[in-house]
Amino acid sequence: MESLRDTVKDYQEELRDGIAWVAFWKTGRSWNAEHFSLEMGDYLYPEDRSRMEEIKQADPAAVVVNGYYSGYLGEDMSLDELTAGVRHHYENGYSNIEEFIEAHDDRLPPELIEEARAAAHAAGLPFSEKGYRDGEEPDPYLFDGSMSMEDYELMHRMIEKERSERMAETILSGYLSNLGKYTEGRPAGEWVSFPTTAKHLKEVFDRIGIDGKNYGELHITEYQSSIAGLAGKLTELESLDELNYLGELLKMQFDDDRKKFAAAITYGDHTRDLQDIINLAQNLDCYWLYPSVQSEEDYGHYLIEELDELELLEEAKNYFMYEEYGRDTAINDGGRFTEQGYIYNNRNTFTQWYDGRDVPEEYRVTPQPPVQEKEQADLDASAAIPTTAAEQPPVLPIILSSEKPADKMKEITDRLEQGILGLYESDRYADYLRTMSKFHDYSLNNTILIAMQGGNLVKGYKQWEKEFDRHVKPGEKAIKILAPSPFTVKKQVEKIDPDTQKPVFDKDGKPVTEEKEIKIPAFRVVSVFDISQTEGKELPALTYELTGNVEQYRDFFAALEKTSPFAMGFEALSGGAKGRCNYEEKRILINEGMDELQNIKTAIHEIAHATLHDIDKDASERPDRRTREVQAESVAYAVCQHYGLDTSDYSFGYIAGWSSGKELAELKGSLETIRSTAAKLIDTIDGHFAEIQKAQDKEQTTEQAQPAQETAKQPEEETAAPELPEETAPALEKEAQTEPEADTGASSEAPQPTQPEQAAPAAPYYTINEAAAKRAKDANSFSDYKQGSVTAEYRHYVDEAVQLAEQQKRRVDPMYHEKIDSLLDTYARKLAANMNKGYEIDARVPSILIAGGSNFPTRKKEKQNAARGSNYREWQDIQGLLDKIRSTGMGGISADDPQAVQKLEKKLESLEKSQETMKAVNAYYRKHKTLDGCPHLPPEQLEKLKSDMSSSWHLEDKPFATWALSNNSAEIRRVKDRIKSLSQQKEIGFVGWEFDGGKVEANTEANRLQIFFEDKPDEATREALKSNGFRWSPKAGAWQRQLTSNAYYAADYVKAIAPLTGEKPTELQRAHIRQQKVAAQEQEAPQDKDTFSIYQIKDGNETRDLRFEPYDRLTTTGQRVDPKNYALVYSAPLTQGTSLEDIYTRFNIDHPKDFKGHSLSVSDVVVLHQNGQDTAHYVDSFGYKDVPEFFKEQEKALIPDDLETGETIKTPRGTFYVTAMSREQMEAAGYGLHHQSDDGKYLIMGNGTRAFAVSVQPENYLKAAEQTTEQNYNMIDGQINNTPTVAELEAKVKAGETISLVDLAEAVKTDKERGKAAKTEKKPSIRAQLRADKEKTAQKKAAKSKNHELEV
Repeated sequence: MESLRDTVKDYQEELRDGIAWVAFWKTGRSWNAEHFSLEMGDYLYPEDRSRMEEIKQADPAAVVVNGYYSGYLGEDMSLDELTAGVRHHYENGYSNIEEFIEAHDDRLPPELIEEARAAAHAAGLPFSEKGYRDGEEPDPYLFDGSMSMEDYELMHRMIEKERSERMAETILSGYLSNLGKYTEGRPAGEWVSFPTTAKHLKEVFDRIGIDGKNYGELHITEYQSSIAGLAGKLTELESLDELNYLGELLKMQFDDDRKKFAAAITYGDHTRDLQDIINLAQNLDCYWLYPSVQSEEDYGHYLIEELDELELLEEAKNYFMYEEYGRDTAINDGGRFTEQGYIYNNRNTFTQWYDGRDVPEEYRVTPQPPVQEKEQADLDASAAIPTTAAEQPPVLPIILSSEKPADKMKEITDRLEQGILGLYESDRYADYLRTMSKFHDYSLNNTILIAMQGGNLVKGYKQWEKEFDRHVKPGEKAIKILAPSPFTVKKQVEKIDPDTQKPVFDKDGKPVTEEKEIKIPAFRVVSVFDISQTEGKELPALTYELTGNVEQYRDFFAALEKTSPFAMGFEALSGGAKGRCNYEEKRILINEGMDELQNIKTAIHEIAHATLHDIDKDASERPDRRTREVQAESVAYAVCQHYGLDTSDYSFGYIAGWSSGKELAELKGSLETIRSTAAKLIDTIDGHFAEIQKAQDKEQTTEQAQPAQETAKQPEEETAAPELPEETAPALEKEAQTEPEADTGASSEAPQPTQPEQAAPAAPYYTINEAAAKRAKDANSFSDYKQGSVTAEYRHYVDEAVQLAEQQKRRVDPMYHEKIDSLLDTYARKLAANMNKGYEIDARVPSILIAGGSNFPTRKKEKQNAARGSNYREWQDIQGLLDKIRSTGMGGISADDPQAVQKLEKKLESLEKSQETMKAVNAYYRKHKTLDGCPHLPPEQLEKLKSDMSSSWHLEDKPFATWALSNNSAEIRRVKDRIKSLSQQKEIGFVGWEFDGGKVEANTEANRLQIFFEDKPDEATREALKSNGFRWSPKAGAWQRQLTSNAYYAADYVKAIAPLTGEKPTELQRAHIRQQKVAAQEQEAPQDKDTFSIYQIKDGNETRDLRFEPYDRLTTTGQRVDPKNYALVYSAPLTQGTSLEDIYTRFNIDHPKDFKGHSLSVSDVVVLHQNGQDTAHYVDSFGYKDVPEFFKEQEKALIPDDLETGETIKTPRGTFYVTAMSREQMEAAGYGLHHQSDDGKYLIMGNGTRAFAVSVQPENYLKAAEQTTEQNYNMIDGQINNTPTVAELEAKVKAGETISLVDLAEAVKTDKERGKAAKTEKKPSIRAQLRADKEKTAQKKAAKSKNHELEV
């Protein structure tokens, strides 16, 4: 028997926080409870309403309470206080369930619904009961059962028709004018609606005289739009592609979004230009629009009455200044009143989807301008090309054989010359020239513009991508330059004689004129990007930036600073320059962030400039720019080589780039200058380096006072003469080039094992028909076919798909890897088939340019074009497989996942933790009235929560609103239910079946319900399978869908797979579930030890009347303790000395942790297994009742429902169904006489909850009439008392009446029976009466004590 306290304990969270409504009712002496949630409109869900009706029938005094809305309950109450509050509601009739149902029942009278439905259908409109009731339009994408399928389909047809009509409306149009004809006084133009197509735009261009290439001839003189205010935001110079982009975005908008967009245009915070407006159309979530609010007063009413921002008394509302309040709030919002309603920016993030550079390809309708290429390389740009350390050749220092310094210098310069000549012949130089030829030779003006904006090598956005495989970095700003955009005009001019070059005159002496096209020069602004603004594939380079460290770098660089005639310093230089020599300021600047070797080389290069070229710029002896750069770099190379620093990777390319040709005139003419300058610099550097070393040695000796012998150990070479031996000079440190796994250096920690690099996955290539591709090429092009080109193209597509698949695998659970591989293989296979089919189609009919126009097979060409279209649509479907790869594994926790239960449990843990945190934060705020110092959330979350609470949309005076707790609690229950469902699903399993023409299998490994047909199913069956969620799997050779209970419901609707048994698939599965549960319950306990088991009645409507019923009342109604109505909920060893009362106490007060049932109550059965024997004990109102029938196979009891005749009998007390059972059978089934029909033909018999009519047997009519009479006087004795007595018969004879002998004999017999009955009823003695009263009092006291223990 469940006590009220135990019941309240299970629902105390709901009662404290008010996150749900809880119904409490009694069945017998046991308490029950169940929680319910309301719809958004505070209405009961239909299934909840039905359940509450059942509870009301079971206990009309039931109550429905909520901790937030009901009195005597609250957040701070203890369990005992909550229990007392619920009892107070129940005993005083507060929150009665019937009143609750009436208050939250949104149903309308059936006759009213039918009348409205008929009116809607008569008008050709769909009808929704929910929409009619609530006054709201039904959700077209959610079938909630409030409308029939016919109405639902009609609604969708009407929506599609309305959408088609709306999409056909003109959203935006512009008048395109031919500027050339306009200037000639012959205006030509045409209206174009956006969005449009490239084909339609070309037709318009042709009609108004624009050739489609010269964009300077076009401008838009006027706009029209159905969106108010939009046309006024556009200028005559807008891009047609951007207008088309905007038109497509507007076309895809729904009515609500269209209204919000129009209001946002009027609002005007993102309407500066067309780029802004395009982004605005994609950021409408940044605005809130209230269509019903048209004025400040409306806004005030909306805030007060709809949003409840202020709590006003009803009397005060008549005096409140709504207009002033609405105006002040609108000012604070920064909102605006428009024709569409009140709008304001809600401060959501405004995303820049379109950056104004390039319109997405799918929205472009105008061709791109031709790319102008340079005919020859610009070698002067080589010095500024960004260099890279990628794939550098190895360092190869020169091995010098000469002893004399002059000979050494000659060897170095000869090596320099050979290296440069070798570079000219190399593939590296050829690649460099090819790359440089792609860069445009810009005019002086554009060169200045590029330099002013910090650019050097520039290209357009798409050109970087197509020609160089590089991409502009996100957020980079374009460099603006001028591009020629001439246009032609036709003009009447004087005709010139070609021979005399003089004007031609007519016979009247007037000059003859002719119409000529005159090209008018014009320019337009275009966007380009510098190489430094891009990333991707590296460009071929003549120079590689030098990397590596230099021994004694600081001292060596200090020596260079002393050697330089100009001051030296570091600075961030633009344009890719390594260094700069400023002759006017006498300064040398070296770029920051380079390696030590590059710094040394660059410093010597600039020192050579300062030494050789600090001459008047106009002096005749000053070399030209090429010679100056060759000299400086050659000196730097020679000096570095002297000190063992190899710079050939950089120097050879640099000198080649600045040389005028392969003759190396600049280098050969400067060899003496280079050699002498290099020698002088080396002498000076050596001297300064020696001085620095001496100073350091002296300083160390003074400071550290080292012994003389320590000083003597210093190398003599460090203080030697300026001419240093080569091996002691500063040298490049050779860095170890070993791989990480080869590192054997010592470490304080054990080296971590490295993972071997995994090979890239093999791409699933399929064969491409090269022969068909060649035939297609020959039939459609004059150019030669390149063998293997289409295979390379195909493999490029597959490689991209492989990369996508590998990327997706890294993002998702490994369980999805096999599916991704399968999709990838399908993509590769179908793509190969599609491409091969395309080549075969293209080869069917040659191009008209190949075949010629004579007798061209037009009809075949039309068929070819249709086949091409079909093949293209198939190609689009194949590309959709890539989207499937991207989405695989990105949903929620799949039932296919073997770890689904564990993941759900982890999610449940997180949800429960969140619930506890929200409740703790609310409790902290309720106690302290502030969130400051709250220990339950980190500071950043607390600040966000404070900000949310201060916003206007936060309506409740607590951090986490009731709906947040309610939603999270509902999610917790949903996850728990799913865990339970998946766990039971694994334990119970699924069943398959056979049907006419195949079989159905429940494949638990694949988690699929699979349908195998002996032959291919017909089209109708295939459509039925598809419409019910089944899909054909070539791999499995079956139609299948995920193995869930929904799969069986879907199978019910596919008639072709109906089981041979005649049952539905769902009925088969239910029977399987019942069998598995019964098998689990009937598992006998181990026989080698004593155990006890607890059985409780199963949930469900069938067993509702059996639950918590005392044994005597159960048997009175004809019921038995049937094991089929019970479920095993617990079993455990039975310790010696444990009694039934001990078990009862333990399972009411101190439940074991693994016990999942309710407290031991009336109607439960305890089975004891002792000494190899089983005994069953029924928990009764007092004590236990032995029920040996629990182990017997029960015969099906006869019930009135089985023998109903279909007739009904109406009496003043109601209408009753007639059953063919006899009165004796009804009494055996637990039914007693209630009353008799007026005509006396039927007895109405009931069992306390139900009643039936039983036909009166002819021989019993007298007895039936007697019992009816006695019943009215509460004197039923079951005997026919109308037989006259002997005394009555004697009185008749005395009165002169005649009597029969039969009557006399019957009277004598009846008198004898009455005498026996009177003698049998012996009055008990006084002592016996006192003893009975004493026992009765003792029983009452025991019952009261036990009841007190259970409830308290």
